Amino acid sequence: MSGCNWLLRVLVLGTALTLGGCFGWVDNNLTQLPTPWRRIQPAALPVTLPVSPQFPIIAARARTTGAIYSSYNVVLGNPTLLPGENRLSIDVHTLPDGPLGMLIQPPRVFPVPLYSTETLAETLAKEFPGLKTKVADSGRRNRYGEYDYALAQDATNTCVLAWQLISDHNRTLPRRIEAIRLEYRVCGTERNPRALLQMFDALILTLPDSILEIDDLTRL
Repeated sequence: MSGCNWLLRVLVLGTALTLGGCFGWVDNNLTQLPTPWRRIQPAALPVTLPVSPQFPIIAARARTTGAIYSSYNVVLGNPTLLPGENRLSIDVHTLPDGPLGMLIQPPRVFPVPLYSTETLAETLAKEFPGLKTKVADSGRRNRYGEYDYALAQDATNTCVLAWQLISDHNRTLPRRIEAIRLEYRVCGTERNPRALLQMFDALILTLPDSILEIDDLTRL
């Protein structure tokens, strides 16, 4: 960015803050930590999951960060004796209202890309201690596009960790939503990891803004 462009942005921002009286808003969005997790009813989640006797919804939680991030955590049943929580986590990044909000936003609550080689190895070791882990050679697809996953196994259990960043405005997302992050961690007694991924494959996002499924494009 050139010096003139940088100076212009600073001047525009300063003027907007002064005229709008928005210093409080800026402080909230730059320094505000995520709110504490609060329990919500499963019906309040922005997702519908297929009914699963093995992985029923045990609890649901939500929190916000600033005015643009909403996070949800769905705790699922765990039929194994392995440590750790079976869960689906969702982060929704919405675009702020007005030009001021575009200039000043709270820190991102998830990295892009979601994982590097190093952070993925650390996460797998933390999520599945003592299990043999492997990143899948190729991704899979659900209703909203491609996703990546890794699996972990011991003699009697299989676990999967799947992650997906939805950011395609041309085919899937409305303009008001910048991105959606999904992460799914499940351990079960099935030996076939594909059986554990069926819930992630079939989930339906139910945000107020319409989100197209990839298959919808063939019907438009």
